[in-house]
Amino acid sequence: MNIIKKTLNGEKTDRIPVAPFIHINYVDEFFLKHDSDPVTKTIEVYDYFGFDIIFRNSTADYLNEEYCDSRDWRVAKNEVETIPGVERTVETIIKTPEKELRQIQEYRLVSEYETVMAPTEYFIKNDDDFIQFIKYQPPVPEYDFSDTVRAREILGERGCVAPWAHGAFNMASMYRKLDDLLVDAYINSRLYKDMMEYFSARMLKTIRRYAKNGADMVSIGGNIASGGLIGPDFFKKYILPYEKAMFGKVKELGLYSIYHNCGDAKNLLPLYHQIGMSMYESLTPLPYGDTNLEYALTVVPADITLSGGFDQIHLLRYGSDDAIQSTVKQILEKAKSRGNFIMATTDYFNENTPVEKIIVFAEAAMKYGSY
Repeated sequence: MNIIKKTLNGEKTDRIPVAPFIHINYVDEFFLKHDSDPVTKTIEVYDYFGFDIIFRNSTADYLNEEYCDSRDWRVAKNEVETIPGVERTVETIIKTPEKELRQIQEYRLVSEYETVMAPTEYFIKNDDDFIQFIKYQPPVPEYDFSDTVRAREILGERGCVAPWAHGAFNMASMYRKLDDLLVDAYINSRLYKDMMEYFSARMLKTIRRYAKNGADMVSIGGNIASGGLIGPDFFKKYILPYEKAMFGKVKELGLYSIYHNCGDAKNLLPLYHQIGMSMYESLTPLPYGDTNLEYALTVVPADITLSGGFDQIHLLRYGSDDAIQSTVKQILEKAKSRGNFIMATTDYFNENTPVEKIIVFAEAAMKYGSY
């Protein structure tokens, strides 16, 4: 059994695992090549630095409605480049026997190897739009899981395959504008409940297929309902029950689970353990989050693995070798007393992070992480 699984199981290990989140943008930059093979090249990057592996770059395209195109769910996409090579707008139209649903997504190239997307118009604008999903959206289709299969075959037992999914609230927020979704919880509770249950159920069907295709872990986004937006009372009443139900079913599948919030989390940390995740990340400190490591180590029960805490945005890119080493040492010295910790950054490596700095981070983590 690899060191990641032993840690998740609460078993004794000779050191703290070191498994930062490496996204495909950094993989492409590392090899100076767009469209790197997400499986082999990601694993090569992990191996180059000597990291333990939580492999995440094999996510199914489960938000793409084109996979559901059928007689009563006609899907068409229109794409327009607003700034060639930099910005584009994608309009998705779904036609049912009763009406037309529309989504607008804006894509922007933010660095040489990374494009970000943000919806500016959502499919569900009223109750009747959601009814169309219930009546006409086809069952969850067979997505392409070949990268998950390949990752499992290559890694064997020396790492965990952990493709991405969304938690219940994250999923609903992909289809309904966030401020409308928040208000729904108060004034349209039936719509809110039905959307949370419907979209999380579809997500779970995809997670089941991850499991059948070699995943032994799933990375689940909970970042939309961050502590900067959601208070503890709202989270406890309107989000926690749905997240808890989803994670319970993930556990029944025999999968380990990660709950990912890379932003503010301090006021929600006392509640997070009730979700039932195997591991929580990313323990983001100021100025990019509000998590205090000592507080997190105390308030989150020791049967949940914690991961993260190291600033990859500024410190890893621009800090001195001494500053990187001393920060790694401080984090690990605090974590050792609690145990059940995985050393990592607070999110994926940014581009323009010097390889030499990552080597300093990796060597310090191995040096100071021994029990």
